[in-house]
Amino acid sequence: MKAGYLYALCAIAAIYSSNEHCIWAILIIALFYFLPRVDGKTVSLCLLVFVFFYFYYQLADGRNITDLKGDEGVFLGKIESIPDIDGDLLSFRLKLKEETVIVRQKISSQEHQKSLRGQLKAGMVCQFQGKLELPPGQENFAGMNYSEYLRKQGIHWLVTGKALLPSQCKSQDRSFFDHLISFRSKEIQFIERTYPEEISSLLNALIFGYRDHIPDKINEAYQRLGLSHLLAVSGLNVAILSGMLFVLLLRAGVTREQAAVCIAAILPLYIFLTGGEASIVRAGMMGMCIVLLQLYRTEVHPLAIISCVCLVMLLINPYYAFQLGFQLSFLNVFALMVSSRFIFIRYTSYWVQIFMSSLICQLVSYPLIITSFYEVSLWSLPLNLLFIPLLSIIALPSASLGVLFSFVSVSLANLLFYPAVLVLKFTNHTLLGLDLGTYAMTFGKPPFIMFPVYYAGILYFLICLEKGGLTRMLIPPLLCLFSAGILHWNIHLIDNKARVTYLNVGQGDSTLIELPFRKGVYLIDTGGTIHFPTEAWKKRKKEYDVTKEVVLPALKARGIREIDKLILTHGDMDHIGGAQTLLSGLKVKEVLFPKGTIKEPLETRVLYEAAKRHVPITVTQRGKSWSAGGGGVFEVLSPYGDETESNARSIVIRAQINATSFLFTGDLEEGGEQRILREGEATEATFLKAGHHGSKTSSSAAFIDQVKPSYALISAGKNNRYGHPHPEVMKRFLDRGVKTIRTDEQGDVEITVIGGGWKIRHSVTASKK
Repeated sequence: MKAGYLYALCAIAAIYSSNEHCIWAILIIALFYFLPRVDGKTVSLCLLVFVFFYFYYQLADGRNITDLKGDEGVFLGKIESIPDIDGDLLSFRLKLKEETVIVRQKISSQEHQKSLRGQLKAGMVCQFQGKLELPPGQENFAGMNYSEYLRKQGIHWLVTGKALLPSQCKSQDRSFFDHLISFRSKEIQFIERTYPEEISSLLNALIFGYRDHIPDKINEAYQRLGLSHLLAVSGLNVAILSGMLFVLLLRAGVTREQAAVCIAAILPLYIFLTGGEASIVRAGMMGMCIVLLQLYRTEVHPLAIISCVCLVMLLINPYYAFQLGFQLSFLNVFALMVSSRFIFIRYTSYWVQIFMSSLICQLVSYPLIITSFYEVSLWSLPLNLLFIPLLSIIALPSASLGVLFSFVSVSLANLLFYPAVLVLKFTNHTLLGLDLGTYAMTFGKPPFIMFPVYYAGILYFLICLEKGGLTRMLIPPLLCLFSAGILHWNIHLIDNKARVTYLNVGQGDSTLIELPFRKGVYLIDTGGTIHFPTEAWKKRKKEYDVTKEVVLPALKARGIREIDKLILTHGDMDHIGGAQTLLSGLKVKEVLFPKGTIKEPLETRVLYEAAKRHVPITVTQRGKSWSAGGGGVFEVLSPYGDETESNARSIVIRAQINATSFLFTGDLEEGGEQRILREGEATEATFLKAGHHGSKTSSSAAFIDQVKPSYALISAGKNNRYGHPHPEVMKRFLDRGVKTIRTDEQGDVEITVIGGGWKIRHSVTASKK
């Protein structure tokens, strides 16, 4: 079954095709065209596998529906996950009779929080009142579709309301798996009590696959530097655990055959203990197969093993195919298996083997990594070469032994943990000491056509590498890969469309303008998360930053590496609160700021950050204008420079892009609108960004009549406390036949200007198609 990988590939392609990605079927046909040695029987079996998994996924997906009606108010179920208490938020998974739900409830007091921490455990049965809510979908083009993410785990609802009381939960006769969950929870809490958060969180990630409490700065560092896989439980953990158990069992007098049976029996428990993610399921199943095959002295080609494991996993859960961990895990192992003879026979040096293995994994993972994270770091390969030996030789064995001997003695466990702690302190210090933006290359999300281009180049490289090693034979494939990267890097140069995207940043403003052929990139405001004063116990470890979570990913997904003009309309937090984050995360050529007296400390901090980074600051007022290649003309209509109130100082810009016009008004209110009208400015626009998030003090009837918009864009937060947009404003637009588009309902709104026309799409609508 050396050709078993073709069956696994057909199964994956069938699932993707069944999920409306039919291009995968075409790629499979193309693959067989380039594999002339494949016989007719193999092709027939591949076709059979493809058809089977196509309809199997359709059946499984069709059955993945909720049994709840949505009006249930009382819930009885078992806590499936470790209850997470973050400030005033309690969350966990609850297994009801019908299905699993996510519980997210508000904690009422500090005493309530303390009682939950001390008494609420995984495996307890709870009965309480709450309200069912649908999870949010894809609210941003570059954001995660949380609803679909949960649906692929069979979860369709959130339960909200006031957090339950410990008295509403009780322990019951526990099953074997409940005891395993309890053991995992106790060990995680022991590590959290013993070590600082930045160390304990990484230890728990390495040992138990529990990554919920990793600090944002550390998580971001691992992610941006291409080291996230080091925090995932995978084949390395399985190999180390199996090796330690094998040695310990032999020392205890157990025969090799009995030791193999014990390891094969323990690995499923280890999969369960580590959270059952795709990478560890793959590693555990392969470990069991290898151990049992050695026990019965049966030789099976490694490709047959990995192919069978892939097919079995997809039979158990076809949604695995959409998980990045599944994709990377199988792809890397497959590439290493195919290249193993070349790596481990041709080169005897351990360090050369590590280098070649890391290089191959980096190469084959690149298209998937760039699709998910939009950028790659040149630090990735050298840091992998440094950290993989440290983790595999020191940290993982040390941490695993610490857990095993925690039953014997806490002091002994701490002693065994000590080498792992030292390694993690070193890795954290190294990563946090690096400038994450240094040598980070932002390519953007690749068009689908780039996948076959990239993988054709990677396959060509690997074939030449195996045939000739590190010789001149590598020059042609390297040129192919380099050409593919150059094409991806400069793909915007062949894009003749202009795009104006109103980003869904909640109760704030941020608008991205891209001119044809990337002749100009302008960002009007950055959004900003408003944090209201709260008690210390309510504060959460992970504060939401809308600029970091929405604006920067939106820019990076488009491959935007620099902004020509950052236009900060005025000094309110919801407009420029993320400017410092953006200035530190992206190159900005110029900052435009309204003329007038600076009153707020936030304005001072933002301007200081720009000056510190040597970004020119242009004070802007009425009468300024500029034009750019690609048919863009921009005129500043306000402020006049004598305004005293913050909203009145808003920069108002009228943009003419080809035959389509836009008016951006910031938080301008009726007084400012009337002043513009008195001056007789040309204000007509096809698209009007409604002032002040649709407040009744903006978008006056006279102003709308003068602008004559076809569409009004309203940027407001869902269920915001200000009641934006105001019903009176909505009525004004409705009475005049103006179509309204709201970011709180449609998500990101992108207007693509093509010649004399335009096309509108929304992220919420896009997620439903």
